[in-house]
Amino acid sequence: MLLASDGSPGAAQALQRLLALRAQLREPAALEVHVVNVQRPVSGDVASFVPKTSLDDYHHERAEAALQPARAALAAAGVPFKEHQHVGDPGAAISDVAAAQGCDLIVMGAQGLGSHTAALLGSVAARTLHLSRVPVMVVRA
Repeated sequence: MLLASDGSPGAAQALQRLLALRAQLREPAALEVHVVNVQRPVSGDVASFVPKTSLDDYHHERAEAALQPARAALAAAGVPFKEHQHVGDPGAAISDVAAAQGCDLIVMGAQGLGSHTAALLGSVAARTLHLSRVPVMVVRA
């Protein structure tokens, strides 16, 4: 399973759903869990004036903060996982990671922290549903 995590309440609910699904398995330890965070790139105007290393540090710091709640909850539950950090279009990156890792299910919140305007909330889930070749479970907060 792949958990899309952005540190939002929706991502926390998705994590709880993933843990509940895992607990229902005959062999929960056999389930491979992946956690992904995708940071949106900064606009071209900003990127042209900021050194690449500074942008990389910025994206890494934001991803670390967003992944921390999922890390803590999975560690507390004794669930091993693999972590993935990307910069780009979140829906496409989430779908790509699921395909590359051979995931059978993507679990994500319906609404996250993700965008600059409230009008786009939920767009990552919609884009992931559109692009994914595996089932996507969208969990409401």
